[in-house]
Amino acid sequence: MPRKNYQRDPADEELILDLVRLGLDQDAGSVRQLGRQVLRKGRGSASDDFRERLGKLLLDSAGSTLRGAATQPLPIEDESLMPLVERRENPVAEQPILDPQTEQQLQRLVEARTKATELLEAGIEPPSTLLLTGPPGVGKTMTATSLASVLGLPLLTVELSALMSSFLGRTGHNLRRVLDHARSEPCVLFLDEFDAVAKRRDDVTDIGELKRLVNLLLLEIEDWPIAGLLVAATNHPQLLDPAVERRFDVVVDLKLPGFEERRSILERASERYRHDEPPSDTVLSACALAFDGQNGSFLERAVAEAARIAVLEGGSFAQGLSLLAIAHLDDAAPPESRERRSAFAALANEQLGMSQREIAELLEVSHPTVGKLIKEWQTGRKKDAGKQKQRR
Repeated sequence: MPRKNYQRDPADEELILDLVRLGLDQDAGSVRQLGRQVLRKGRGSASDDFRERLGKLLLDSAGSTLRGAATQPLPIEDESLMPLVERRENPVAEQPILDPQTEQQLQRLVEARTKATELLEAGIEPPSTLLLTGPPGVGKTMTATSLASVLGLPLLTVELSALMSSFLGRTGHNLRRVLDHARSEPCVLFLDEFDAVAKRRDDVTDIGELKRLVNLLLLEIEDWPIAGLLVAATNHPQLLDPAVERRFDVVVDLKLPGFEERRSILERASERYRHDEPPSDTVLSACALAFDGQNGSFLERAVAEAARIAVLEGGSFAQGLSLLAIAHLDDAAPPESRERRSAFAALANEQLGMSQREIAELLEVSHPTVGKLIKEWQTGRKKDAGKQKQRR
């Protein structure tokens, strides 16, 4: 028997709109969820006008409901009287220097948030949850702060390890209060050290309290309001319960900076700390190579230390930075790759005034070899400069 082609009655569409409107006015989360389902399933069958009106209704109501609700008071840990949430109304942060692929992922997230109305009209929900993974010092906190700044939302920061209470049952209570506070207004909620409460539920060493916390987080992440953005960060993604990671709309893995990123981080940080002439391209490139495998936090500290050396010892900023880079290279001395040897020789000769014979003793090579290394470095920098001009 052939299936009957069902045509939606316009009166039914008006009924659905009225139902969703009434439900949202009464703060009925289940009706809001129904509206989203109708919007998704109506693609290809419902009229464009209906889907457009429903999408705008859902988006507008998400913001107005949160704005109209009384903001929950800032949660306080009863035993210690310390705030559980750090709040920043107008966060200002530098854009994190990330690899191009990661940068593109975050730009797509921002674009989706700024064009939320268009997405809802197409039956697609804008992302409201983001998981940041990666080793320490790669810029997870800076990324969350930058997102809040770009989106024009207040930033609420929670260190989940500090939220854990020694009183049985208090941790879940604290977490619930934090989430309720963040839900009461459009904001970016940043949950740092996320693995502290979102551990695998098959971990036999954990008590039942943590398993209940995971179940709570699963529900919260899945139905986080689209007017806000929940950002969680972890240095140990392998500890997360698999079901938790799957609930996030977007997952971004922040990697250790590559050569170009290290060079850019050093250059930007140098503009803040230096008190004399900026370091040359040769110095920045050599230091970026010397600090291979280091995170952004390490590079920031190195630049700050170089500034202190320059002030206290009377040398130039470039000399202070070069001294640190050489010391770092020398910790694994002799530098294994020829390029790193070239960087070592160039910095020691040009910035610290060391003779080629002194450098030869440090690198355990012959005097003529040092001359070749320095020449190779200078030639390589000229080639790089030529390539950059061609790109421009």
